[in-house]
Amino acid sequence: MQRIVVDWGTTNIRAHLVDSDGGIAGSRNAPRGVHNCDGNFSDVLREYCGDWQIRWPGIPVYLCGMIGSRTGWVEAPYVGSPARPEALYRGLVPVPGENNVFVVPGVRCITPAGSPDVMRGEESQVLGVIAQGNIQNALVILPGTHSKWVRVRDGRIYDFATFFTGEMYALLHSHSSIGAVLKQEGHNRASFQRGLTESIGLGGLLNQVFTARSRTLCEDVTGQSMSAYLSGILIGSEFIHGQQLFAAEGEILLVGDKQLVTLYQQAAAHFGLEQRALDAAYAVVHGVAKICASADEKESRDFTCSDRPMSPIPQPSS
Repeated sequence: MQRIVVDWGTTNIRAHLVDSDGGIAGSRNAPRGVHNCDGNFSDVLREYCGDWQIRWPGIPVYLCGMIGSRTGWVEAPYVGSPARPEALYRGLVPVPGENNVFVVPGVRCITPAGSPDVMRGEESQVLGVIAQGNIQNALVILPGTHSKWVRVRDGRIYDFATFFTGEMYALLHSHSSIGAVLKQEGHNRASFQRGLTESIGLGGLLNQVFTARSRTLCEDVTGQSMSAYLSGILIGSEFIHGQQLFAAEGEILLVGDKQLVTLYQQAAAHFGLEQRALDAAYAVVHGVAKICASADEKESRDFTCSDRPMSPIPQPSS
């Protein structure tokens, strides 16, 4: 079925036009996330999807991510875990005043450590990953501002844990005493690897973070990147504690930004974990398809504005 899928997070909006075969016919990305559009959500949606909506009147639009939070457009209450696709379908929230626009709910859980946790947007990516591979059990890692480790059991999002890795990296760069030595150079693999090694050592995270500054004062760090070194420490700490919460059974599935996934691939190799990287855009598109397919025919008619056929979406040129 043709649809528009919008991954609308805190910082960015990523809109995908999906053809009748489930392929991505077009994508648009921009730094117009929930916190970057002054609350003018309808106008931003028109800016990036309006021509698609005009070309295919009534095409359903599904919004994933922080757009469904309390600070977003319309709050979509969390679905409790273990969460199946049909539970997310039942939790779809229509956007008032919009034609055939729905918000996909997030998921809440109790982590293996016993604390509450939540996600928005990642649930669609996880469901898309397991749908593409017909996977019933897996450990999925989604790097990002708030990195997620998600355990899938029997085709359900069973539980997960969030790591503050990306935001901590940004905060240390911009609002800490070590920020002056954290230049944003291109990725330095050797420095990142050294950070991974340091993360396993004595002292703990707070001590290890400060070494990004002390090494610049006491050692010759010519040719090194303290930014990449710090990244290695933080991601290494995430892997240490992620493995304490979740035992990997077979390969880990990585879904996210290509640059971040590359770092997590290096970290996985460092910790002796098999991994496979998957495309985030296709994951979210297939995840929404999985959610929609979980409804029976009657429910499907309730959530779509008409049954009239639409003209085909042109395929992207190669």
